[in-house]
Amino acid sequence: MRKPVVDRFTEFLAAERNASEETVRAYRREVEQLQRFLRDERETGDTEPVDWAKVTAADLRRFFSRQFDAKRGATGERIRPATAARKVSAVRTFLGFLVSQGEIDANPAAGIPAPRRTMRLPEFLPVDEMEGFLQGLPCGSPREKRDAAILELLYSSGLRVGELCSLRMRDVSIESSTVRVTGKGRKVRVVPVGGKAVRALGGYLAVRPPAGGGEFRSVLDEPLFLNLRGKVGEESGRGISPRSVSRILRERLDARVDAIGRHLSPHGMRHSFATHLLESGADLRAIQEMLGHASLSTTQRYARVNVSHLVRMYEEAHPLASRGGMSRKGGGGK
Repeated sequence: MRKPVVDRFTEFLAAERNASEETVRAYRREVEQLQRFLRDERETGDTEPVDWAKVTAADLRRFFSRQFDAKRGATGERIRPATAARKVSAVRTFLGFLVSQGEIDANPAAGIPAPRRTMRLPEFLPVDEMEGFLQGLPCGSPREKRDAAILELLYSSGLRVGELCSLRMRDVSIESSTVRVTGKGRKVRVVPVGGKAVRALGGYLAVRPPAGGGEFRSVLDEPLFLNLRGKVGEESGRGISPRSVSRILRERLDARVDAIGRHLSPHGMRHSFATHLLESGADLRAIQEMLGHASLSTTQRYARVNVSHLVRMYEEAHPLASRGGMSRKGGGGK
């Protein structure tokens, strides 16, 4: 018996598109929402197969209209443009897959534009605040050593939180101060780790308990960062979950005596990493490689939000930058 089309689609995403588990789950969820919408419109049963050959662009516009106009949560906000764009992309990719399989003749979503995404970058900390935050991390108990190693590594190497949580013991080299990261599209990159983060990792590894159980072939296959409560993590076996990392960061920020007073997500740590490198004069291409961005345009977003830094550099360095021309050095003006 042939597998359901949604199962075949998710296998295609994982095997041929090298999509991440998160992307596969998200795309499957969007397609299943479309299935439910079409069944409701046609008043068929929940188990009745959808005749995809009869789905039209008008059907999809009604579906997207309902999705985009829907309110979410207690705030009553509409879904974000990025979420709306993902929904369109998921449906378009799914119907394109059906075309490639010969199940439909044309993709009815091909002419439906995705909502334009607004450029919104996460908040980041200035260098002095980041240094103060990391220097103030407690490192006494095994849990504190683990938390310090997590936060130091996030900032030192600019990892995505999902990449950090998927690290295995074999991925870290204390000797060469590098970490081997499997990023989006299962692309592997090697990223340097700063001295402070290396020392924090060494302190954590010295007290790290064994993961236990027979699910790992060796210690090298075990997750690097363990859930020290002994509970199964949400994302990676006994490894820590992205949600736990967010909680750790929030708790450590809240515990600061000087109260930074701003929200910072794990992605904000990554943004801080890129911003501080850029401000220090690092090459944009090198930052792109370390972040694992497929396109330089993605990395260039960080350059756009650093215009104020460039203006300050210009005003300090260019002889004609001040309002009085060169008069501040005694050579211009009347």
